[in-house]
Amino acid sequence: MKILFSYLAILNLLDGAATYWGLHFSMIEESNPLMNRLYEISPLLFLGYKLFLSAVLYGLILTKKLPATRIIKGLSIAASIIYTIVIGLHGVWIFR
Repeated sequence: MKILFSYLAILNLLDGAATYWGLHFSMIEESNPLMNRLYEISPLLFLGYKLFLSAVLYGLILTKKLPATRIIKGLSIAASIIYTIVIGLHGVWIFR
């Protein structure tokens, strides 16, 4: 679970940076209503929230309080797959 949570934390940070960049230069639109609202309030709030989420994941790793249930593992794997696809999509529009 350590590797999976670390992977998710890194993908979350990459997604935050790429999304910020894309929104800042009007290259993309945020499709997540919550994240879109945070960005509208303040781009720093948006980035801070992404950083906070990754810090929570690393906090769970460092304190060895990783939930290891089947449900959490399945959700983490699903989130990793989805985030990997999202990062791939970011790569497509960044390098266009």
